[in-house]
Amino acid sequence: MPISGPVVHRQLMDAYSNAQQRLEQERTQATSHEERDNLEDHRGEALVELAEHYLPELSRDAILKTWVDVRSQLADVLRRKEIQRQHVQDQLERANQQRKELESALLTMNAQRDEVKEAIEEIANQVEAELRKSAEFVTLSDRAAIAEAALERAEANLKEIEQDAAGKLPSYDESTLFQYLRERGFGTSQYKHRGLTRRMDRWLARYINYNKAKQGYDFLQKTPEQMREIIVQDRAAFDTVMAELEKHRDDAANRFGFSSRVSELQQLEQQRNAQIKLLDQATMQTQGIEAELTDLEGTRGAYYREAIVIFRKMLEQADTRELDRRAAQTPELTDDQIVSRLAGVDVEIGKLEEAAEQRRQSLLHMQSMMDALGQLIQRFRALEFDSAQCQFIGTLDVTDALYRAKGESDVESLWQEIRSSQRWGPTVMDKVTRVATHPMTQVLVNAMAHAAGAALESHARRAGERHHRRRW
Repeated sequence: MPISGPVVHRQLMDAYSNAQQRLEQERTQATSHEERDNLEDHRGEALVELAEHYLPELSRDAILKTWVDVRSQLADVLRRKEIQRQHVQDQLERANQQRKELESALLTMNAQRDEVKEAIEEIANQVEAELRKSAEFVTLSDRAAIAEAALERAEANLKEIEQDAAGKLPSYDESTLFQYLRERGFGTSQYKHRGLTRRMDRWLARYINYNKAKQGYDFLQKTPEQMREIIVQDRAAFDTVMAELEKHRDDAANRFGFSSRVSELQQLEQQRNAQIKLLDQATMQTQGIEAELTDLEGTRGAYYREAIVIFRKMLEQADTRELDRRAAQTPELTDDQIVSRLAGVDVEIGKLEEAAEQRRQSLLHMQSMMDALGQLIQRFRALEFDSAQCQFIGTLDVTDALYRAKGESDVESLWQEIRSSQRWGPTVMDKVTRVATHPMTQVLVNAMAHAAGAALESHARRAGERHHRRRW
């Protein structure tokens, strides 16, 4: 059973919201800073204890004071980061709320547009039925179909003779003997030569069969222009018939209020296009905020880099390998034990950094997947796949495809699957013609096709399409 466009649209929007929720859960489930803070505290305590052992001439108060200053700077960076994170989180909540409101409004507009389209199709049926009852409209439709058939033949003949002329005229132009006689006006009243010259020219004309060649040359030179003039006249007569048909169409359409409904549809289309632009902007804003939030949580974030600079300065004053070397030079075991504790802390910190990097990569991947899904939804709306007239084959499973998606290429593959499984449901106006024209033109084309005799149906349809192309 086919799946309607609005259903697939809703599935995509739900998938986007779920992706946002999973991204937020990944952020909140990330390992707390508390574990690393504890390790850093242990390292700091060990450094202070080791300093007391190695530097007896320095006071404990001085060392502790220096250590507190560093930790205070780091705490200040963390405090500012949390304030910014809350600020960005608030922005994201507002942006998500705005996007959801815009999506809800778009769904309402789509429903209204579909209702108006259905009303237009119903009125179109009534207008077409009215036109088919008119004997004059039927006669005019037959005349338009016959005129269209004649124009098609004339245009095809003109194209053929133009191609023939393009291929053959150069050989006439390149013939020295032919051009010699033609320029003298041989065989016409303009030819004035006498005596030997006249006898030689006659002999030459017989030699190259000039009279036949001149007839062919004149035909190729003059016929295309003559045919174009005839086609212009035929088109004028064709346009006159089409103008009469349009008048009948307009009178019937006005009686049924067709034009006002078409104007209503056009207004809804404009509103929908404007709404999609706002929604695209809101989606881009949301993606930007999501990226900023991911950056704040990542190891490459600005606040983290600032903290790393401060922490590095502290580490530069307490190199573990140097401490280990000095501990080996002393007979006491105390400093060896402290350095061993430091080495163990460094290993654990390294593990935490590796886990943090993995989390960062996971967040970036989820962010890119969500961005790709957002772009897919934009393309979906741009092609009006969210319309009720849009259908997809029943085997399309957007939810399952996105659940199994591992990367952006999978999202792109889903888009290709959506495109290949998309169908436009048959409407009254689409049954006869698939031309993307104004509804008034569609009504005229359909009515003409139904009114004309069976043998002229296709010509009548093409007559309406030709008239539309020439006008626009």
